[in-house]
Amino acid sequence: MNKISVIGSGVVGTATGQGFHKLGHKVIFYDISKERLKALKNDGYNVASNLSEALSQTDISFVCVNTPTHNSKQDLSQIFSVLQQITEYLNTAEKQHLFVFRSTILPGTMRNVIVNYLEKNCKTKRGIDYDVVYNPEFLRQNSSFDDFFKPDRVIIGEDHAQLSKILVEIYERLTKNIIVTSFEAAELIKYASNCFLSLKISFFNEIGLICQHLGIDHKVVSLGVSLDKRIGKYGTEFGRPFDGMCLPKDTQALASFIKQNRIEPDLLEIALNINKKIEDLTSTSQLVSDSTETHS
Repeated sequence: MNKISVIGSGVVGTATGQGFHKLGHKVIFYDISKERLKALKNDGYNVASNLSEALSQTDISFVCVNTPTHNSKQDLSQIFSVLQQITEYLNTAEKQHLFVFRSTILPGTMRNVIVNYLEKNCKTKRGIDYDVVYNPEFLRQNSSFDDFFKPDRVIIGEDHAQLSKILVEIYERLTKNIIVTSFEAAELIKYASNCFLSLKISFFNEIGLICQHLGIDHKVVSLGVSLDKRIGKYGTEFGRPFDGMCLPKDTQALASFIKQNRIEPDLLEIALNINKKIEDLTSTSQLVSDSTETHS
């Protein structure tokens, strides 16, 4: 049994904490939202009134705060807020602590932002008093708890060997597909996964537009293609843009990141353009539908 705190108790944090609790670990939740903490407490979970309280009672912390995209660029303000509080705690802490970041972050963020911030501002030493790893989540919003217990794979990013051992021991009860790699590879695996899904959805929406132009039944085409076991059904339905909490923001963030690094993100830009076209199409269809219902 490990003593685990969850920092950021939204969809990802709640599923992560509840999952570890069910696996037999001692879990305490923290979030800036008092409503979330109250709901978790009413459900029988332990909660902390502040971050220091959560850290002082645990040995491992999973950081699950949001990293939204603003103007196509990733917003790390919540990460920095947590880092500031972590630093304040570590400067007076008397025991070792492992920080596991689960938030979606662009390649280089762990090393150049998170590690750099902690090493510059903490009086204590990384590798002795504390350490950090990256463990991206692959949880869907509507099935996050079930996804926690049935992961296709677990990715752990580290920058020195054996640090991931404790996480491997925790996760090997859930899957044998555990990949331990560098910070940067783990960060990009998360983005590559989400952006591939965006590309797939946009591709089949473009096929759907072709079907409309030629008078072909797009449902038959999608079904015929999706039955190929290498492709599958997910994301092949015409008329549904990629949406939700992750795919739009992550695709925009990676496209912007690639452009900043002077690599033309042609496929991602095309995917975003197709998605906008489908959003406009579905919005127009809804307006026509609403107008018909109003006047009928």
